[in-house]
Amino acid sequence: MDEKVEQTLDDMKTMANAVKDMSDRIDLRVRKSLQPTDKTKKKTATKSKGIAKAKPFPSVKPPQPSVSNTTQQATPNSAVGSQSFTSKDISDIRNDYLQKQTELQPIKPQSPF
Repeated sequence: MDEKVEQTLDDMKTMANAVKDMSDRIDLRVRKSLQPTDKTKKKTATKSKGIAKAKPFPSVKPPQPSVSNTTQQATPNSAVGSQSFTSKDISDIRNDYLQKQTELQPIKPQSPF
């Protein structure tokens, strides 16, 4: 019995070390990708006085906004939160909500006769 506990403890230590190593590697890659090297720092400092853009990971793509309903999208000139809803929009939202509610209702038992 003690051997199983010792083996489990050793396995847990091994896993903890592996997780730590992977975390360190990921941190290093993120820092390297977000901070430019010394050579690029000198070049960007002479070209422009702004901060250089970080290069994203090639495997990670930024999320694309989904287009679900064109009437609820804000126009480029409108302020955030200043969308106006028409009565049709409100009734559509209400109907969608009621449709989802009816789909979630439990089945009503039927009498045997």
